[in-house]
Amino acid sequence: MAWHHEMRSIARALVSKRQDEVEMAEELRFHVDMEAARHEREGLSPDEARRQALRSFGGVERYKEEVRDQRGTRPLEDLLQDARFGWRSLRRRPGFTLVAALTLALGIGATTTLFGVVKAALLTPLPWGQPERLVGIWSAWKGFDRTWLSYDEYEGYKYEVKAFSDVAVYRDGAVTLNDGTGEPERARAGFVDHGVFRLLRVSPVLGRAFTAEEDRPNGPNVVILGYDVWQRRFGGDPAILGKAIQIGGQATTVVGVMPASFRLPTDYGVAGATRLWFPLQTDAAQNGGTIGPAFNPNGGNHGYYGLARLAPGATVDQANRQMAALLDRVQKDGSFQAPPQFRAYALPMDEQVMGRVKPVLLVVFAAVGLVMLIACANVAGLLLVRGEARRREMALRVALGVGVRRLVRLLLTESMVLAGIGMVLGVGFAALGVWLVRHTAPAGLARVADTRLDLGVLLFALVAAGLAAVLSGLLPALQATRVAPATALREGGRAATAGTSRLRWRQTLVVGEVALAVVLVAGAGLMIRSVANLFAIDSGFRADGVLTMRLSTPSTWYADSVKVEAFWSELQRRVAALPGVDAVGAARLLPLATEMGDWGLRVEGYTPPPNEGTPGDWQVVTPGYFQAMGLRLRAGRVFDSRDVMNAPLAMIVNRTFARKYFAGREPLGGRVTVGGSDSGLVYTVVGVVDDVHHNALTVDVKPQFYAPLGQYARAPGNTSRSMTLVVHSNGDPTALVAPVRSAVHALDPRLPISDVRTMNEVLGASIAEPRFAMGLLALFGVLALLLSAIGIFGIVAQVVAARTYEFGIRAALGAVPGHLVGLGVRAGAAQAAVGLVLGTLLALALTRTMTAFLHGVAPTDPLTFVGVVVVTGAVALLASIWPARRAARADPATVLHEA
Repeated sequence: MAWHHEMRSIARALVSKRQDEVEMAEELRFHVDMEAARHEREGLSPDEARRQALRSFGGVERYKEEVRDQRGTRPLEDLLQDARFGWRSLRRRPGFTLVAALTLALGIGATTTLFGVVKAALLTPLPWGQPERLVGIWSAWKGFDRTWLSYDEYEGYKYEVKAFSDVAVYRDGAVTLNDGTGEPERARAGFVDHGVFRLLRVSPVLGRAFTAEEDRPNGPNVVILGYDVWQRRFGGDPAILGKAIQIGGQATTVVGVMPASFRLPTDYGVAGATRLWFPLQTDAAQNGGTIGPAFNPNGGNHGYYGLARLAPGATVDQANRQMAALLDRVQKDGSFQAPPQFRAYALPMDEQVMGRVKPVLLVVFAAVGLVMLIACANVAGLLLVRGEARRREMALRVALGVGVRRLVRLLLTESMVLAGIGMVLGVGFAALGVWLVRHTAPAGLARVADTRLDLGVLLFALVAAGLAAVLSGLLPALQATRVAPATALREGGRAATAGTSRLRWRQTLVVGEVALAVVLVAGAGLMIRSVANLFAIDSGFRADGVLTMRLSTPSTWYADSVKVEAFWSELQRRVAALPGVDAVGAARLLPLATEMGDWGLRVEGYTPPPNEGTPGDWQVVTPGYFQAMGLRLRAGRVFDSRDVMNAPLAMIVNRTFARKYFAGREPLGGRVTVGGSDSGLVYTVVGVVDDVHHNALTVDVKPQFYAPLGQYARAPGNTSRSMTLVVHSNGDPTALVAPVRSAVHALDPRLPISDVRTMNEVLGASIAEPRFAMGLLALFGVLALLLSAIGIFGIVAQVVAARTYEFGIRAALGAVPGHLVGLGVRAGAAQAAVGLVLGTLLALALTRTMTAFLHGVAPTDPLTFVGVVVVTGAVALLASIWPARRAARADPATVLHEA
């Protein structure tokens, strides 16, 4: 602990430095006075006696220096002295200081902002106990890389897979809060196995978790509130425990409140977190889930999210092998005749939550790192020019005996002060950047919205500033010490031209800036092309002029499908009568807003390949949906008044469905059995419509069929409780929000309205993630171009200044300004050309890492790279022309006279 005591001693010495100096001066004065008095007693005059006393001490200042050295604070005192000198030096050049500090501030601010994002999303542990031992359990079906489990699978994995110490499942949904404390509200809900909270090792902050007794079919109506619901609707009142609140028209007892930070794994990457939790088995029974001891890997409702905690010493690979062995065993022992149509696998929780986001953030963080390097190179160039102007000052210091190490330390400290100013400004930029990220980041970028400017991020800013000081200041400091005192002092203050070495280094820095700028602009260009390609995809529906809103009809108030269909018929009639409404319809799921599940089908006349089913994505709509969404009818008819409850079951299919399952045959009149051979639900195809991208614009369209709401009670899944109203307007669709709300509330004031959006907003949200990445890369590309332009401007200005006398002579001899401009531009063009070549080669190698983020454009797309070279070259040319034109316009007589 000796170092600890030494640090305390140094700190104490720094704090009491002034008092120590006073005491030391008084003590030395006392000893000198005593010695002088002795000499006076020996007969010397007072002046001579004092002179002899001082002489006998060998110099008071030397003693003071020795005492100061013994304190151990000398290095720190010298550093503070250098910092004060650096501050005074920078204050004398406010223009230089402002430009250099702002340049560093842009780099530090951007880097700090992105580090805050990376810290929140990737470096902060997930909010569960020992998250590194958590895995998600998923099924991979043909055409679906990651989909849900059945309850049968859950029980099989829970009891048979020894690599898991605990397994639980849950499903998501939505409920209606109509407790009388505010407007009816549609809230995202989780229906969870009672072991979910135990498995995640998270406890309620108030009350308790669900018990096994509550988690059973026909169990009690109980709920656990989310923290925000507890605060917002119930004022954070602890007395809410044990009270019954109205949810979906049913009295439900509150048994707990979860922490504000609690999330289910699947809450990340969606627009809203789960706010309420209910026991799973009650929901499973209500929704037709298969619950029982028999393990049927292809049976049951595949609609459950699986969670597991690895047993001590177990690995993900072991769990995957054991699940595969289980599926293989139940097939071989005759428990299930048909082979499983899927592969089960466990996914580490950090990969499940952040796997899609991590590559994007790392690419963007690498891009902002390049911006930081460009900023440092730019400031290094400015410091090289400043060092040339300070040659006489450096020569004087060397002549007075200042060593190279001391001089380098002095100049690096000045760079530290400059970086400190940049850090203060950069933290301000970072605060703005964090605010923008929190308010603009799409929900699909998990945990990005949790970005904070906390202590860890501020410490990173400090480290970034220190690194920037070294990167930008070390080379200029070393160059500044390479000065011949005699030559520099003989030239006096007239040395305005740059030395060959300094100019060469600055040219090298500019080449590096341009090269890095090309990389960033290439990345931004590829993302811009990719997003443009996404916008160019035909979604299959009309987005302009369409308003959407989500409604739910709880079974408490709408007991059967007849009442549900009657409600929607009346609502559409009222909305259609509103001024400005062209068409109105409704759908179970909105394209690009919610993933669509599929049903197993049997298509008459179609035999699927071995080990391949006949799946079809399914949609429930009202007759007006096709017109409201602008879906093009290719054959047959749309739904109408003929398609009612007791009429023959009608189905409309998309073109992909018709091409795949009716290849070479007429689809109209074709018969399709939905839900399996024993279901008896046989539909007749009455129409074919164009394909619609439902799950994502980048995902291939799958076979899809539409069923009419009027017949949905006879379909698998029974009555659709939640539907999205779709209204097409001949004007601004947002102007219809208030009238449509009024129509809904006039019909039933108990119903909540949620997800009020235009289809253009839905379309934009579906590509929000690539647009966000594009925006960041474009911003960094613009910054890189700006900083590179400043660097080229500086190098041309420096070269032109060095050739001012030459330009004056050429002008006096009759050279035209255009010729002189060309001479100046060549200085910048040469570095820009080298930078363009090197940057293009570097970009061709690095942009390959972006392949997964691009759509419809190759990472080495020639058109993009040609555009990048043209844009960057044009910026470099403009940056070269400006200082060259200024020099060419100078009066020759004035130039030659001043020279």
